[in-house]
Amino acid sequence: MSGKLLFVVTGASGGFGCAILRQIDALYGDKAVIIACARNKTKVDDNTKHFSASVRQIAVDFGIREKLKDRCEAIFDLCGEDTYEKVYLYNNHALVGDSSKLADAFDDPQEISDYYVLNLVSFQVLTSVFLNKFPGVSHTCVNISSICGVVPFPSMSLYCSGKAARLMYYKVLAEERPDIRVFNWSPGPMDTTMTKDLHRTIAHEGTREMFQNFTEGNAPWVDTDESAKKMLVIVKNDEYKSGEQLDFYDR
Repeated sequence: MSGKLLFVVTGASGGFGCAILRQIDALYGDKAVIIACARNKTKVDDNTKHFSASVRQIAVDFGIREKLKDRCEAIFDLCGEDTYEKVYLYNNHALVGDSSKLADAFDDPQEISDYYVLNLVSFQVLTSVFLNKFPGVSHTCVNISSICGVVPFPSMSLYCSGKAARLMYYKVLAEERPDIRVFNWSPGPMDTTMTKDLHRTIAHEGTREMFQNFTEGNAPWVDTDESAKKMLVIVKNDEYKSGEQLDFYDR
């Protein structure tokens, strides 16, 4: 074994994705090989230019159904003939969807289908492809989940249902595959591009006011790096039951 550890991180140019990259480097240094899946190369370059970890980058569009499996396979082409002691998948890519609509306003099959291709279908395909790579090596699958996967938030029906489906898929996976490790991490409310404008677009008054409280400083955001570090330490120390979801505030 090379002693090297592989980390595949999706959504790697976003706020929490960037934090995951930073904390992998901080915890593992030059033992880590990171494949950063991101559409914004400049952001990843700026974030990783002083890393000790080896960073390889690929642009992947998870929102197009056609040849989706081929694009997921191409991620692992970056590994070449390399061997690893352990391999980790951090599934972080997701979009909130149209929060200006309530649940009963979604009547366009194409809109709904497009949302789930990006947020659920690609998640499942990538997980499957990952698990069929590196036979005989320890695999860990991490879903960046949300409290929205267990608690309904009005105006966020697509996001909540997508997160709930991802969570249950990983719970089933953990039952089916006791030979791998499966973890769902709810990182807490964070000030990222995804959440920045929600208080302006959300249709439901109660949900809108909740996000406005964070934006106006009446409720504290969770620091992205603090949440990423906590998650990575839990995974590194194997301090979870495979398939369970933990929230930032649980530990």
